[in-house]
Amino acid sequence: MMKSGFFRDDSARVPFAVIGIFMILISTLISINLSRLDVSMAKARASGSEIAAPDTALRYAKADLSRTLNYAGMEALKTLGETPVIRPDNNSIYFDTVNPAEFNKNCARAIIKNTLDQYIESNYMYEAFVHDGFSVNVEPPGSWKEIRIEPIKMKLDRSLDPPILKPGDGKYSRGYETYWMISVPLMIHLKDMSTGSELLSNNITIETLITSRYPLLKDLTDEYSERLNGSNATMVEATAFTMAYTWGRGYMQYYKQTPLNIVNNTHLALIMNGALLLDQGFVFNSVDPISLFEYASETEKTLTGKKKEYQNVSLDGGSLNIDPQQDAFNSTDDPDAAKEGAGRAKQFDINATPIIEYLNNDSIPSGSIVKKQILTIIPEVYSAKLSTVVDRQTTQITGSHDGYESSDRVEEWGEPDTMELIEIFPEEKTVPGNLNGEKWKGTWRRTHFWRHYYMVHYSCIVAEVESTCSRQEYNEMTTTDIRIDVVSIFLRAKENSGTDIHLNYANKHLSSLNDVDNVFHMRSISYPGLYTDPELEEACEKYKNEIFDPNKIGNIKNLAFSGEDYVRTYSSGSSSPYQIRIPGWVEQEAENAVDDISDEIRNDIHLSPDINYATYPVPSDLLIAARDDLIRKIERNESGYVNKERYFSGGLYTSTSSKVISSVREWYVDEVKYRIRVMFTGGSDQINEMINKNFSEPEKIKQSNRDGAKFLSRGLKLPLGLAMRAYHVDADGNIYRPEELQAWNESVTLMVDQEPDYLSADRPYGEEKLYTLKLRNNDLLGGNGVHILPTFDPWIMTVNAWSIDVEGEFVKFEVQDVDNEVHPNPVFGHEAQVYVREADTVEDIITHLPLGDNLPLKFNFTTGTFIAVPPGKINGIGDKDGIIIEESAGYKMKK
Repeated sequence: MMKSGFFRDDSARVPFAVIGIFMILISTLISINLSRLDVSMAKARASGSEIAAPDTALRYAKADLSRTLNYAGMEALKTLGETPVIRPDNNSIYFDTVNPAEFNKNCARAIIKNTLDQYIESNYMYEAFVHDGFSVNVEPPGSWKEIRIEPIKMKLDRSLDPPILKPGDGKYSRGYETYWMISVPLMIHLKDMSTGSELLSNNITIETLITSRYPLLKDLTDEYSERLNGSNATMVEATAFTMAYTWGRGYMQYYKQTPLNIVNNTHLALIMNGALLLDQGFVFNSVDPISLFEYASETEKTLTGKKKEYQNVSLDGGSLNIDPQQDAFNSTDDPDAAKEGAGRAKQFDINATPIIEYLNNDSIPSGSIVKKQILTIIPEVYSAKLSTVVDRQTTQITGSHDGYESSDRVEEWGEPDTMELIEIFPEEKTVPGNLNGEKWKGTWRRTHFWRHYYMVHYSCIVAEVESTCSRQEYNEMTTTDIRIDVVSIFLRAKENSGTDIHLNYANKHLSSLNDVDNVFHMRSISYPGLYTDPELEEACEKYKNEIFDPNKIGNIKNLAFSGEDYVRTYSSGSSSPYQIRIPGWVEQEAENAVDDISDEIRNDIHLSPDINYATYPVPSDLLIAARDDLIRKIERNESGYVNKERYFSGGLYTSTSSKVISSVREWYVDEVKYRIRVMFTGGSDQINEMINKNFSEPEKIKQSNRDGAKFLSRGLKLPLGLAMRAYHVDADGNIYRPEELQAWNESVTLMVDQEPDYLSADRPYGEEKLYTLKLRNNDLLGGNGVHILPTFDPWIMTVNAWSIDVEGEFVKFEVQDVDNEVHPNPVFGHEAQVYVREADTVEDIITHLPLGDNLPLKFNFTTGTFIAVPPGKINGIGDKDGIIIEESAGYKMKK
């Protein structure tokens, strides 16, 4: 029974000798036809009616030289493609710059000149070319440096389109060099053979488009090489594969305690080969077919221990579909459980519960943050500043003292003669306001002494001389002064319930005072239990009984007292004698309000489903996204959580306890938001610090994870020879419109041949025993990861991270232009243009002097992967097999 497959079909065997005979016959026919075609092309280029024989000779010669220039160019590009010089020899005559591309162009110029020189010498010198009695002789170019190369650029429309880091961007955004336009200056001579005279001697330029797409193959290979190294596309694609493995295996370990090892080099080797092929497909729209089947086979072998035969590999539309996430599940001993664990982890509800528990943690010796805040707010609300205010209106009547103009002395007013209460004021309902007020009238009397002074003259002797002297004498009388004081005396409520609560999130103060209705009288209240709220009645009573009443009469009699005095502040937080008692239920009801809000937040506020490890693969990003999502949702419900209208109406709180509870509610909702912001931001910063500490380019590692998530969100394929479309572009990279003369487009189909077909990290390749893949992975945060505790409490999540160092090379990498077989082949007729990268010393095919070295494609990059799991498990997440740093055999040889 015959078996058929992709690489083997024994159903129609033909002896190889017969095939060889057929091939020789076919090649002979093709060569004859090629020669005929060349002659026809020359004639076609020279066609025209009634052209004179000299002109015809010139036209034939120019057309033939143009065709020959194309063949010379194709020979040069065939040589360059097979043996490009990547590291030029600076002693070479073609070396005038460190740019290998320019060096290779110089080599091409030299090969073109050499081929053209040989053809000219054989066909256009010494009257070798004669047509209808006229000869055409040509002088070859003096130097290869005279040959001009102008690149023709085209853009590729690929069948596969990656979500980010698309090939064709960056320095290739204006198109790839696809063809070369070659122009050569020549001196041409036209001679009349019958007379021997020269009819014409002119400088001409022969120009032609080289029909080989060597420049395109080179540009694409260079682009692939660039994408292989550093923080570029292949790193991102490898990161995407690694992320899928980390999650698939890591979340199963978290939920099922298996596998012990999450990231290992066996799987990393498979991942890196997949990433290399994935980017190969993006750049070339094709991968090495053998590598594709080797990858599929190695995947089966690595994940299941079984080897898949090539004929069992199925393609979909010429491509192999790959699913790194399913491969990760299959790498465990229970794929279904691994898939379930990854699904559960996507629903990991990062919520406000840790923050709520943190704020209400009563195990702290000094009490919870909430309790301490309640005990701070209560004394502020249950407080009153009281004073005594005297408004004294005085009328004073002085006794009649006619003729006695000088006041000599007065007695003190002493005790009042009469005192009578003339009015009682009603209590004022606003604060500041008077809680108690009376108007008194008092009368005082005093004796007032007045004098009348006059002069008395009398005889006297002064210095033994008789003279007249004078002296002052007075008469005295007493009168009675009367003073009448109308005194209004008040027990004044200056202010009460003054709060100044700092809201950390809003960054403002919740400040208010004098905003409690009828605050100095106890009342019944329901929360929903029925209570008696003492309000500030005790403060008023204590002040009245201990200060106002005992000093009232004295203050009325105090004729010097008019104004305010005896200012006292009473509070539940004050010491005796100014302390007022507050029932315990006030604190309890405030705590109950906090508990109610906490329950509502737990029930209402959950992380949006699209915020998970798959969309935010960097845990620090995940915390920031969760932070913003939670705060946004709390703010959306904030008015309901605060529920201020239950406690506040008409510009006043309905009771003192209402203000306590309402203030606590408003502070608590703000504080939950603030702690979410602080703790989640702190947790994110802690994670970023660990990333910064362990990676030399931390931002690039994080970005590669973000970008990698975009790859995992869509299907991935490894294509085989998918066609692309190339479009001619102008100097600015704009595709010519179809109606424009320069517009053309063409199909491009490439094939890739790489050696080895699968890069192994544990098996050396070839006689050189070369390790084509070197790997090193490091579980950076240990077997349990790190608990994210920004301030030791709360515990938000546990994270771990791995760094992955990758080095490797292709022993040989060849790209073939399979739908443009332009190079003549004596056996097969034509063959494709190729571009080969391998370790080789390149010689000049003209002088056999060294030109430099061709070099293999090598790659080197470092990436990283992360995982975040819910809090609660002390053993966390990580490689638990005791191997924290794992190095492949090739990596160990580097040391």
